[in-house]
Amino acid sequence: MRIFDYLDLWALERPQAEAVVFGDRRITYSDYRREAERFAAGLLALGIERGDRVGLYIPNHLEFLFGYLGTAMAGAVAVPVSWRFSAQEVAYVLGNSGARAVVMETGFMGNDFVQRLEEARPNLPQLERLVVIGGDGPSGSMPYEIFLREGEAFAGEIARRKEEVSEEDGALMLFTSGTTGKPKAPLLTHHNLVSYVRSMISFVGMDPEDRLLMDIPNNHVGGAVMAILSSLACGSTLVMLDSFIPSQVLRTIQEERITVMGQVPAQYILLFMQPDFTDYDLSTVRTAIISGAPTPPELVEQVREKMGIVPLVAYGMTETSGAITSTLPTHSWEKVKGSVGIPIPGVEVKIVGEEGKTVAPGTVGEIAVKGEMVMSGYFGQPEVTAQSFDKEGYFLTGDVGYIDEDGFLHIMARKKEMYIRGGENVYPPEVEDVLYRHPKVMFAAVVGYPDPVLGEKGRAYIVPKPGEELTENEIKEFCRRYLADFKVPDQVIFRDALPLTPLGKVHKYALQEEIRKEFEGNPGR
Repeated sequence: MRIFDYLDLWALERPQAEAVVFGDRRITYSDYRREAERFAAGLLALGIERGDRVGLYIPNHLEFLFGYLGTAMAGAVAVPVSWRFSAQEVAYVLGNSGARAVVMETGFMGNDFVQRLEEARPNLPQLERLVVIGGDGPSGSMPYEIFLREGEAFAGEIARRKEEVSEEDGALMLFTSGTTGKPKAPLLTHHNLVSYVRSMISFVGMDPEDRLLMDIPNNHVGGAVMAILSSLACGSTLVMLDSFIPSQVLRTIQEERITVMGQVPAQYILLFMQPDFTDYDLSTVRTAIISGAPTPPELVEQVREKMGIVPLVAYGMTETSGAITSTLPTHSWEKVKGSVGIPIPGVEVKIVGEEGKTVAPGTVGEIAVKGEMVMSGYFGQPEVTAQSFDKEGYFLTGDVGYIDEDGFLHIMARKKEMYIRGGENVYPPEVEDVLYRHPKVMFAAVVGYPDPVLGEKGRAYIVPKPGEELTENEIKEFCRRYLADFKVPDQVIFRDALPLTPLGKVHKYALQEEIRKEFEGNPGR
């Protein structure tokens, strides 16, 4: 099965059912398929072939949905480009994907896409065609209306091209978030994506009556797969917002009667900080998924207290098409607060030690994952791909954790995040969990820094809640209540904000780079 087969299915069986809500526009499944096929025909008119990559430099707007499914119908690979990206990042994504064509808007939220693409173009010799939605584009570009009009001559070719598309063809290329280094490009096939959404829908229990909120970026697996494709696969309604604005999210949940939502921890924290939070009726929400970043136990408790439901705490990554373990409301409260759950159907998880051997329950090691939803590999990087899988075909995630006696997975840290203080391993998320318990802490991040005696020490970056004052000593004393001495941060730095990825994860790599430059040539400073 291919991802667009779901669109064909619902356009046939439920043509007038509400597929997408965006602002004041309500799109039926019949509309959805028609516009996706028009997009696909436009790509054929441009000469796009099976396996080509097409950049979609479009925010969370309807044209992105049509482009995503239309690109799949044309047998090509969709490459979403974040509206937040700098010109250098745009060049990196389009260059490393080898995109032959880009369909783009002119800008969004004060970001000038045209200027950024013009800056990037000298580094994109393979980029042949540009299509621009809603305004004047770069030199040599084609207006979206003409793109669709020229595609009309190829409308009769769509059925043939769709028939040629294989389940093993690539459908989506999402660059990893790069929180610990340069982003890589996992290539996800139709088979990977269909396998994932089938398993996730079965695990969560979604059906056509659900209304799923999407307020996370379309260039992230949470938006492109867990939201867009999950709602499409079960024939439900996707309610899409083009950005995360807490008051708008709360209003949308109430007015659109949202039943399923998924966000990173920072988004829930910001929702709960809204002074009028309790004025909104959120009673229709039955499933609230937390994923995309380490989840403090205190946040899980807040979801239950403030929303009246037990959240699903999930774990996954771009390479696995989405979250591949999750808790359920039926699990014990301690497991929901302290773990990331059990594998969804079709997923195998094991923990491997230093020599690559599977370790016993309770033993910390690298998390390895196997299943039909795991990527086919990193695009254009065969050596990196080969190094990322063990002899049994398990993908080595680079994350550190353990599986307890009951089969629940617990996350400790990224391998690159862990630091060794005087011979003792310190896992930053464990320390961050404690920091988030402090009533005055809004955001926190812990990283290691060089030390001539102990090798490394820990530094905590903290953003206090508005109006609150904190001291370094106060933070250290608080941590000593819950942590061994070697885990207590040696330094505490207060900031007004922390560097974030487009999804809202703390950009640990940026902090590590900051420390590297700080200590460059003087590790004992």
